Amino acid sequence: MKDSQITGVMIQYYKICKRELWFYMNQINMNYDNNDIEIGRLIHENSYKREKKEIRVDNLVFDFIQTKDKLTVFEVKKSSKITIGALYQLYYYLYTLKNADIEAKGMLVFPKEKKRESIELTEDIIKEIDDIIKEIKKISNETKPPHEKQKPYCQGCSFRELCLI
Repeated sequence: MKDSQITGVMIQYYKICKRELWFYMNQINMNYDNNDIEIGRLIHENSYKREKKEIRVDNLVFDFIQTKDKLTVFEVKKSSKITIGALYQLYYYLYTLKNADIEAKGMLVFPKEKKRESIELTEDIIKEIDDIIKEIKKISNETKPPHEKQKPYCQGCSFRELCLI
């Protein structure tokens, strides 16, 4: 797997659940009937209507961008309950832009909560993203998914039944 094949979604799954990442990379997708995903899609569609959405650059898909003072990449999420995946997805976008000599900052936004969180890339995060990319490549070569690890949010996961087999 090449770096150019890694997506923000893969980074997000890596941080939340490596088993779900493996399923995703092996094109085993269970998300079609998940209410949370549908609600998130509706929030994304109905929020920030004046912005041009889903900006695609190579393997990256930004929810939207602004170019006022400094390029700002926005990631829109339904809830701030489990933000670690979204945070690292946004870090990955900034990391990829930085590698292309484009300086940017990030903004996590939660429209339902009227909340936003500004994100800046640091040297420590850059090193961590490098390590995550190596781990994702390793997981992509596995013939079986990583062992499941029960987490508080497993209850609502669309892969729950498949995961427990």
